[in-house]
Amino acid sequence: MKVKIIWLISGLLFCVFIWQLMMTTNLLSRAKTTFLVKVAGEETNLPQPDKKALIRPPAKRFGAPAPQIAAKSVILLDVPSAYVMYAKNPDEKVPIASTTKIMTAMVVLDDYADKLNDIVTITYPMIAVEGADIKLVPGEKITVGNLLKGLLIMSGNDTATALAIYLGGQSGSATTNSQEVFVGQMNRKAKELGLENTHFLDPAGLNDNGYSTPRDLAILANYALRHPIFREIVKTSETTITSADGTISHVLKTSNRLVKNDDPFFYPPAIGIKTGFTYAAGHCLVSAAEKDGHEILGVVLNTNENSITASAAESRKLLEWGFSQWVWR
Repeated sequence: MKVKIIWLISGLLFCVFIWQLMMTTNLLSRAKTTFLVKVAGEETNLPQPDKKALIRPPAKRFGAPAPQIAAKSVILLDVPSAYVMYAKNPDEKVPIASTTKIMTAMVVLDDYADKLNDIVTITYPMIAVEGADIKLVPGEKITVGNLLKGLLIMSGNDTATALAIYLGGQSGSATTNSQEVFVGQMNRKAKELGLENTHFLDPAGLNDNGYSTPRDLAILANYALRHPIFREIVKTSETTITSADGTISHVLKTSNRLVKNDDPFFYPPAIGIKTGFTYAAGHCLVSAAEKDGHEILGVVLNTNENSITASAAESRKLLEWGFSQWVWR
């Protein structure tokens, strides 16, 4: 009898032990999940393929000279680790011209991903803008996806305005200017990404009272390049888009000389991304390049030279310096 009681007690104790072990394992599992969520950052669409803290950054070669870059504000970083390889006035707030369109594109891709096949009827207010355009025609019907290509490849101010008016109108009230609604979404996304020194006033970057910094633009560009549609578009040298009925065609030639294979400043490792110019902002270029499995990203704002090739020349020089004067281990 005593033996049976001992066996019964032993069995109960064993069951209690197994139950406690399972509960402890579950708690550890949940704690690990919570930790990973906190590391990745809650409520963010930014992909987290690796923890940057665990990625080894490149090292500058001993005795490497500084790059000779004349632009007023510059930054160069290693993309996987986000390690800053070079900086010159990286936190100076300056007008950024059409590099603004990186954010315009990301609002489209993140907030209106289900609208890429929507057909937009072009109206006069959509094309009543100055500067670069793709020659949209009032009454033309064209998809949001094709407008996005015109925005990023040819830097069309008409496409930026058309996207903002159409998509902003999806969530705005009848008494709210739909373009203002869209710009509000651009600024909200800037806050979500931690762009503390950035403020947008229009979707094209024509208003020079809008501003950002090389550091903030680098963060934005790093984020944008992780989106496959964005990445594919910005490396395109030339393409043709058509209206929904096929009657109107627009030949799009990139404004980025680094990816234009018939340009003297063509740089084979380049993978995009966005040019910009106004008289106040000067010539600007956010660029990225990939070589031997390594990816770097540069921002050159206000090249301080009144030449249409200045930003390409400065950016190529910066990227070449990064690959030649730094080593990855």
